[in-house]
Amino acid sequence: MVKERYRGVEYYGEPDLAKGYMLDKAKKVYDELVTGHTIENINEALEIYNITKYVKDGTFLLYLGKDKEGWLKARNDVANSSVGKYINQHSDILAEYKEVDFKYEESFWEIVEKRKLSAITERRFKVFLDKLDVFAWQIFRQYKLVKKYDVKLREYMLIYPEGSTKLLLDKYLIKHMKEREKSHLPQSLTMEDKEQIISAYLDFDNPNLNYTRLLSNVQNTKEFALDPRVKLKAKRVSERLESELFKDNSGHGTDIVVEFKECVEGTVKQYLTLSKVGTEVDKEWLESNLDNPTLLNNFIYIFEFVNNNMVSNFPYNEMYASVFERFGFAHEKEYKTCTTFSMRESLSLAQMHVYYAFLRSKNKELEVIIEWFFNVYLKEEFYIENFKIKLPPTDNPNFEKCKSIFPTVESIVKKYKFYLEDGYIDEELVQMESKPLQFSDCPSMTKDRYVYIAPENEEARIARNIMFSDQSDITYFPNYGDTQYNTLIDRLDADNLYLDDIEDYQKTSLDWLVEHDYVKVNDDNEIVLVNRNRTLLYYYIHVNGVIVTSKLPNKLKQEVDKLLDEGKLVSENTLLTRQESDYIDYYLNKSNFINGYDLRNKYLHGTSSGHDNENEHYVNYLHALRLLITIMIKINDDLCTSKFNNK
Repeated sequence: MVKERYRGVEYYGEPDLAKGYMLDKAKKVYDELVTGHTIENINEALEIYNITKYVKDGTFLLYLGKDKEGWLKARNDVANSSVGKYINQHSDILAEYKEVDFKYEESFWEIVEKRKLSAITERRFKVFLDKLDVFAWQIFRQYKLVKKYDVKLREYMLIYPEGSTKLLLDKYLIKHMKEREKSHLPQSLTMEDKEQIISAYLDFDNPNLNYTRLLSNVQNTKEFALDPRVKLKAKRVSERLESELFKDNSGHGTDIVVEFKECVEGTVKQYLTLSKVGTEVDKEWLESNLDNPTLLNNFIYIFEFVNNNMVSNFPYNEMYASVFERFGFAHEKEYKTCTTFSMRESLSLAQMHVYYAFLRSKNKELEVIIEWFFNVYLKEEFYIENFKIKLPPTDNPNFEKCKSIFPTVESIVKKYKFYLEDGYIDEELVQMESKPLQFSDCPSMTKDRYVYIAPENEEARIARNIMFSDQSDITYFPNYGDTQYNTLIDRLDADNLYLDDIEDYQKTSLDWLVEHDYVKVNDDNEIVLVNRNRTLLYYYIHVNGVIVTSKLPNKLKQEVDKLLDEGKLVSENTLLTRQESDYIDYYLNKSNFINGYDLRNKYLHGTSSGHDNENEHYVNYLHALRLLITIMIKINDDLCTSKFNNK
């Protein structure tokens, strides 16, 4: 079989590790373009279309240099002409979709909207949708396409509740925390349709626990609101999944599984179900994307080491702990853990183990790829000289690798700190600084990078305890029977609440909320939220422990500035969040937590297990790699954020 003629160039609009690599490949594609070029297949057409985007936004010329402006214009004219000719020659462009590479599916629908919309009848589009056996979410990124086939796409969404639920969550939940490319829904899709989709999804045997948690706590809006019965259903499904997450009735524990296998829909699937916690990744996709940037990006987009705000998913989060785990006995200097925390730790170690072995099977060494990031990528992308690191050879015994990698992790943070303070890296200065580095002291390039509740902000603490805590005295209302919610904020956003529903013992808390402008009582005695932006910010900090200001929409940034001026919030310009620093300290030393692993000091002072305990040293080495990769992601995000803000 002859391999299709395309290299896999994709367009990345924002700063991305893979952009330079993609431009390298794009240059090779354009080198081969000559007048009269004929495109042979849909993927070649879509690749060239992606490259023209780099030309349009000026990135390609910046990459090539001004002296190549004429060369680029000539090649781009050929590119646009050949893509247009290919598209025009295919009257039934939808017939090409089955051949489209997954990475180009969104680009395919962009071209359909721009160049073929008028040629596709509703009947043809319906026939196409009926033959699809997966949910094509990429369609919903195209406004005109969704508008034209409104009714057909509504019917399509009702047929695929799983994919449609993901689409609804993506559109309506967590949208305030990060600007993202918008999805569009059919105008004919009613609120009842949305509830029907969600309810059908909740009937699945093993829905995603993360989704059911979100749905049970959704804040109703004009665009997306769930009947209390549906939210209660989601809550009960969540409780069922959580109660049996690690042990079913027969006493068998939940499997932690990481698999690279054939034909995984959407490249990656994450599992958090009764019987399985793990990650499935499309093996063919992995084998087809072995460039260094993508291999590192996999820790973000495949293994989810960080969330959408580039904040680590590893640290303990009280939100996912049970009541007993939150309030059980613990030493004041212990690092808190819970069942979900332990599950995540086990999963990430399994991911590291399987991925590490996979890379070696492809003659790729993770250590070399990490070295490339610091030694090459930082210089080429951000002009940082002398940020050189050397990781232990992969064939060294794990004991020896552990001895050298922990000092390297600390050295990386020291170098970044000196770079931000001095504007350059002096290796001798780094070596002279023998004092152990506090990871929390490493600065950031971004102003007001993280925001927390000010220590003296007693008002925020009380508001949290009343409105956001499931232990609040103002959560249960006898008049509502089974229609109850975990927290007051859930009740106020989902349902009507009236003054007559407040019990005598709850009135003190309500009076406090009214006095401090969190709620008010309307003329008809309904209790409603006020000052939503402030409440929303406090809620985000309650849930996540921190706010990343650069990821907020403008209206919330303005509220953050106001609260900073009032002294109710505090900002920190650090590379790591407080939670991330604590998590790293938990593994590397015991200075802050008596139950810490103390890995750095054990290997530095020779108090670790003997050389022959290879399994223990191997696990510790994987822990070290996880910490190093997390720091690498944070450095890249800090540099990218600063670069974007300074444009």
